[in-house]
Amino acid sequence: MVLVAAVLAAGVLRLEWGPHLLLFVYWVEAGVAAGRGALQSLFAELPPSEAYRPRGTRMPFPLESLADVRGGVRLGSWLPPVYPRNVPYVLLALIPIAAFWPLAGLLLTGAVEPFVGEFAPPETLALAVLAVVVNQTARFVGWLRSGAYESTAATGGSTRKYLVLVFVLAVVAPLAIDGAEAAGVGHVGLGLAAVGARVGYDLVELRYPEWAESTVFSGETVGDDRPVETPDGEPVASFRSDRRGTLAAAVISGVLASVLGLMLFPVLFGGLVGLVVGGEMLGAPYGHAVGAAVGVGAVIGCRVLVELVVGWVVSAHVVYHVYPDAVVARNELTGAAQWSVRRDEIEEMIASSDLFAAVLPKWYDTLKLSTAGGETHRMGYFGDVDSAARLLDGEDAG
Repeated sequence: MVLVAAVLAAGVLRLEWGPHLLLFVYWVEAGVAAGRGALQSLFAELPPSEAYRPRGTRMPFPLESLADVRGGVRLGSWLPPVYPRNVPYVLLALIPIAAFWPLAGLLLTGAVEPFVGEFAPPETLALAVLAVVVNQTARFVGWLRSGAYESTAATGGSTRKYLVLVFVLAVVAPLAIDGAEAAGVGHVGLGLAAVGARVGYDLVELRYPEWAESTVFSGETVGDDRPVETPDGEPVASFRSDRRGTLAAAVISGVLASVLGLMLFPVLFGGLVGLVVGGEMLGAPYGHAVGAAVGVGAVIGCRVLVELVVGWVVSAHVVYHVYPDAVVARNELTGAAQWSVRRDEIEEMIASSDLFAAVLPKWYDTLKLSTAGGETHRMGYFGDVDSAARLLDGEDAG
């Protein structure tokens, strides 16, 4: 904090940095800080409460399935685990700031609204940006070393703060500076005032971290995470999901979601853009058709890619362990049991009810379990579903 304040003050006094340039530096810092908050959210160890749970109607992406994943993935020995269940909250939080932050930069540089007469960043601007990046990196490292991730839950509260901050920087502050300049206040005075305002904000953040810390998590945002009970001893049998089934399911889900839900509008827009671009590049009439097909295919391909990533995390590494009294699904990627069902509570088993199971190989088969309490769980994808059904039914699996 002291380093950044000293660099900015020196820039005003020695390098003739104006107040509008400082606002631009603060805009860069807000984007970097929002990214830091999102990155920290991935490491949050506590589960978010049900009130923050992403719903299927909020976004045309499979966020709910990721939010259900238990356990974490360790990317390095010196890093704590990254929790896939936090990804939906990070995405939902980043979308608003990602949409407004570039527009705010255009406002500050005068590209959209002429708040500034001429924006010509000096070569020394890199020094200010470097100080900002070093500051945010140091905060991230300090956050990891303090172990704060052990008492936080990812709910995306930080980005709302930065969204307001970026709005103030891009809309309110330029108008205030223009008014002060009209009143006769010099650039040096305005620059030092801008540096002082930032120092004041840093002091508030330091004194009241629960209000202004880059990851805002309170006790109300932490949910209940009861561990899945697993029986003692060795399982009677284990069934490993076939990754070919996961791959096929992801492709099918991605294509269907692209044409049967909210994703249809991005698909149509991609086709329209491709139609126009293809017509310009290849000419009529084939250029329009080729361009539209490429545009539609690109959007659907992106949606399928999302499904592939989610499927790889959610189901590609799952092993189903059948114990004498329970069935447990364990994700070997995250190292945690995902669900457990007592065998005496299973009322119904339905094998391969998927429409595509009739035309795909055995590795696409699934087994749906329904309990007396109304819970449903799916075992899949693996080729010996019939053996699993016979075993659960008390028959000889062989």
